[in-house]
Amino acid sequence: MEFTVSYASFTTAVSDINKIISSKSVIPILSGIKIEANEYGLKLTGSNSDIFIERTIPLLKSGEKVVDIKEFGSVVVLSKYLNGIVKKLPNDICIKLGRNDSITIKSGDIETKLNGFNANDYPKLPEMDRNNKIEIPFGKLTEAIKQTAFAVSKSEAKPVLTGVKMEFEENKLICTATDSHRLARREVTIESKTTESFVVPSTSLSELTHLKEADSSIVEISYTNNFIVFGTAKSSLYSRLIEGVYPNTGSLVPTESKALITMNTQVLIEGMDRACVFSTEWKHNNIQLEIVDDATIKISSNSTEVGMIEELQKIIHIEGQNDIQMSFDGRFVLDALKRIPEENVTIRFDGLMKPIVIQPQNDSTCLHLISPVRSY
Repeated sequence: MEFTVSYASFTTAVSDINKIISSKSVIPILSGIKIEANEYGLKLTGSNSDIFIERTIPLLKSGEKVVDIKEFGSVVVLSKYLNGIVKKLPNDICIKLGRNDSITIKSGDIETKLNGFNANDYPKLPEMDRNNKIEIPFGKLTEAIKQTAFAVSKSEAKPVLTGVKMEFEENKLICTATDSHRLARREVTIESKTTESFVVPSTSLSELTHLKEADSSIVEISYTNNFIVFGTAKSSLYSRLIEGVYPNTGSLVPTESKALITMNTQVLIEGMDRACVFSTEWKHNNIQLEIVDDATIKISSNSTEVGMIEELQKIIHIEGQNDIQMSFDGRFVLDALKRIPEENVTIRFDGLMKPIVIQPQNDSTCLHLISPVRSY
């Protein structure tokens, strides 16, 4: 194997893959990046056992040559040292495979040698059923992930809740995440006839959102019984699926409400943020919301050691009762509000100790459900 590659293209690919690789992997070869030179260009692969990321550097980019392959081949090199050295090189990089799977790296007058592993010992990527692929724009997919994945459980007590449930229905994708105290759901329109559902680890989806892709880039989703792959023209991310039965969250959303208020999203975020300063004494960061009258809501929190805060905000519109008073985990409410980019937000109250529903005004495709907490 021997090739010369553009400094920018190679260092970017190596850096992106290096982020998921652990230098303390129990399988030594998984501490490395597999480099393969073939007739199409370079293919770089990295893994942490649960996730595989594959990056492709084509021979040409925008008509300019970025890779010059002199000899095909492959090798695995420790990611920590490959990433550490290539980003400190001055210009284009030449790599040549030598004896015993070692490589020579040259850039200008600099020459480095790194020991490697035989590429044949690197784990094989799972084979996917490409006939059942689902296509979705990258921007749509990552938006749905960012608006839901934050609500997954941080505890491994129920592994299935550490992932996002992705349900594909005809021309629709529904992403759902919950930790049993809150729920986030986002629905997006896609062109698909597939009916399937998967629970994907939130850590995998987080890595997916970090891929450097244009929002209009098409992501091809393929799957097997225990793996899913998200592929673009430049990258592929393979992830294990989480086994287990995901709870039926549809029945948790109330169909009726005793009160519905419309608020300015940013103003409410700022008020909740201020209230959170005084809520840390409580186990659940208690913040109290109280509908004072048809035009006013009160946000308050207190700490016996620090003090208290109380502020009144204007209600844009109200329907139903005007005497609601409930306590919530301020962090959960703030997390939900920050995922709503629209100017106004609605909050539905269904009664004491029942969850509230937070949604963008006039948009039923995005929903956040938050359980109240006791204020004593």
